[in-house]
Amino acid sequence: MPSWKKLPLPWVAGSAGALLAGLLAGPVVLYWIGGKLAGDYGDPGGLLTLWANIYSDAAGFGAGGLMFLLGPLIIFQIVWLAAAALKKLRR
Repeated sequence: MPSWKKLPLPWVAGSAGALLAGLLAGPVVLYWIGGKLAGDYGDPGGLLTLWANIYSDAAGFGAGGLMFLLGPLIIFQIVWLAAAALKKLRR
């Protein structure tokens, strides 16, 4: 039996949710918060230009774009591993 079938459903759902949050909602939240704190985005294209800039940076393996888009997934994985280690230590 493949090992991926043994993964718990909360881990799969949480990972998928964190990945979607980073890929889809992250640029929108960044644009909205940036607009509130620093004013309008410098390029005339607005949100779509920001979105394209983030994805083009990530596609070119730029650290900033990759960390921004994959950050929620990485944080979820770290928290999941820390919780599993803490659970194992308490046994």
